[in-house]
Amino acid sequence: MEPTVIFLIGAAASGKSTIGKRIASKYHFCYLDKDMICNKFTGQLLESKGYSPHERDGNEFYNDVVMDLEYQTLLDIANDNLQLGQSVILDAPFLAYFSNSDYIHQLKERYEWTNIKPLVLQVTIDFAVLKERMHSRELDRDLWKFANWNTYVESIKERKCLWEGAERRQFDNSSSEIDEKRLYEVLSF
Repeated sequence: MEPTVIFLIGAAASGKSTIGKRIASKYHFCYLDKDMICNKFTGQLLESKGYSPHERDGNEFYNDVVMDLEYQTLLDIANDNLQLGQSVILDAPFLAYFSNSDYIHQLKERYEWTNIKPLVLQVTIDFAVLKERMHSRELDRDLWKFANWNTYVESIKERKCLWEGAERRQFDNSSSEIDEKRLYEVLSF
């Protein structure tokens, strides 16, 4: 089987990490979480410019400079694993890249992914459940989202993933427990 790269996309607190780890465990994929890879250097970069290490949403410096660096780092690490024949799950929102329909094609070209199968798994969630989960995780980086909840929700609704060149699947994660049977049926490896 050719290596697969799963783009695990969806809103913050939608359950991407939990789902990604379960998939990685079951199928022995390399699990790469953008937050785990990047949060320390992102916090340092933000602080070096006088911002809170958690101030991302609505932060011009983060959006214009740091975010692309985070995604490039994530994708470079993924590519190293894929070139070794190891399938990868990328756990990151990717929201800022949704409008670029050529995004997957550009990655295939940049990394020479001729024998790599890209798969987009979009995790969806009811917004009331999302807010509850976000409250329960108590992260400082969610403060802007709570203060601007309606704007945040609208921004998620408006951003449709327009990527071409990858198979696309969707998994609703609004239940209190992940329905693993349904998840693996959606993936159908």
